[in-house]
Amino acid sequence: MKNSTLRLTRTTGLVIATLWINAAVGQESANANTGTQGQAFVIKPRITLIETWTDNVAVSGGQGSKESGFITQLAPGVRIDAKTARLKAYFDYALTGTFYSTSSANSSTQNSLNTFGTLEAVSNWMYLDFSGLIAQQTISAFGAQSPSNANINTNSSETSTYRLSPYIRGQIAGVADYTLRYNWSTTQSNTSAASDIELSDWAGLLHGSTPFQNLKWSVNATQQNASYSRGQRTEAQRLYAIGTYTVVPQFRVSLSGGQESNNYASQNTESKQTHGYGFDWTPTERTQISAFKERRFFGDGHRYSLSHRFPLSSIRYSDTKDVSVMPPQSTVVGLGTLFDLVSELCRQQYINDTDPNQLDQVVSTCANNWFINRPGFSPNALAYSGFLSSRATILRSQQLALALQGVRNTLTLLFNRSESQSTLASSTIGDDFSSNNTNNIRQRGISFNLSHKLSAISSINIMASRQESTSTGTSALKATTMMYQANLTSKLGAKTTGGLSIRRTEFDNSTNAYTENALIGTLSVIF
Repeated sequence: MKNSTLRLTRTTGLVIATLWINAAVGQESANANTGTQGQAFVIKPRITLIETWTDNVAVSGGQGSKESGFITQLAPGVRIDAKTARLKAYFDYALTGTFYSTSSANSSTQNSLNTFGTLEAVSNWMYLDFSGLIAQQTISAFGAQSPSNANINTNSSETSTYRLSPYIRGQIAGVADYTLRYNWSTTQSNTSAASDIELSDWAGLLHGSTPFQNLKWSVNATQQNASYSRGQRTEAQRLYAIGTYTVVPQFRVSLSGGQESNNYASQNTESKQTHGYGFDWTPTERTQISAFKERRFFGDGHRYSLSHRFPLSSIRYSDTKDVSVMPPQSTVVGLGTLFDLVSELCRQQYINDTDPNQLDQVVSTCANNWFINRPGFSPNALAYSGFLSSRATILRSQQLALALQGVRNTLTLLFNRSESQSTLASSTIGDDFSSNNTNNIRQRGISFNLSHKLSAISSINIMASRQESTSTGTSALKATTMMYQANLTSKLGAKTTGGLSIRRTEFDNSTNAYTENALIGTLSVIF
């Protein structure tokens, strides 16, 4: 049911679901160790029927063109997990057919893909990573935000990203380890409002120890080319070294220094010195704190993170600032979908009590069972929001997530904030930066989720979220989206789950405000 429950303003609902997972994943333990252990390939077909009544079928038309009607969606899909001696991969695909009762709307199909894998081409030396992602993505941060993929919205586009990354790794004379990797990716959108992007880069890493037992070193080199169909071609190189000293087993400090050059901000390549410092601290098995700050060509960049798990609650905070040559939502393959986050939480659940040779399969089974029991969540939904851009940006992203769990109740809160700054002083590319005559776009949001378990097979969720996008400059813009939703889900059989949801969405900007009320029914079968 990817189109109803996870679209909490397209930005924050996924992380809410992730926190709920963190509290509830332990309930899947009875199912995770049965049925599929030891199989090289596990194939699970599925089919989902979603029926939606909405009083606003086409949300991008504004309040003046509001039209009610029924939307029927039929989504066959398949999940394949591979675990052989040389191949570790998963493949999740669904094709959704959408049909409208209103004569003004045409039927359509949408693809949804998330695949990631590693092939060991030459034993213990040469490998190939591959990935693919197809998803609906927001074009403009200030256009109408969809409450669901079912609603007609010209501010949403199907976007695909594919990546191939061969690499080698080994040792040099037993004194240093090396990795040499080539990355190639392509991103294409079904809209003329954003660039297609082709990215290629080389990355080399050399690291080893010193005569001082607690002192480690590494040297990193990268070279990257990014081609935009509607923007300029960019080139960037960086060379830097990092020294790490372990003060005590739980605490280590790091220093870095080097040089980088690029043409992000002009036609000519500019070079800058870089240097940074940071630490990693693990005071307990449940607590991790990390911080690194460095001087870059754009100013100060950083990576901060904190996570802690209490017996019945958890907290996570992250804060990063770095260059982004692609829209954030196009770079999350294998990292930022709901299935990946569920899998990571399942891994934490079983890592201490499972045979390492069986761990991957147990984790995959645990994650699949989680979705079987909760059809309101889409495995391919994205963890990150944003908008399509046609240039390199300086992106700062912050998230704070809290989860509290009781016997039957789970409460989650998420606060998020992002700031995208164009590296170009001015341009006429046609994305949000040039269309709105701004170099800075900010997004922030808050989400709330209360889940109550009615019985062993049914539960109810109440969710609310708010997201705001603003721009600075001569054309200061603001767009706000609020969503309220209640969901009831229940198992109807061993392989069948049903759900009923009610939703209200309120969107406001200077040109195209709308409201939407919807009632959604879902039936999902896993074969």
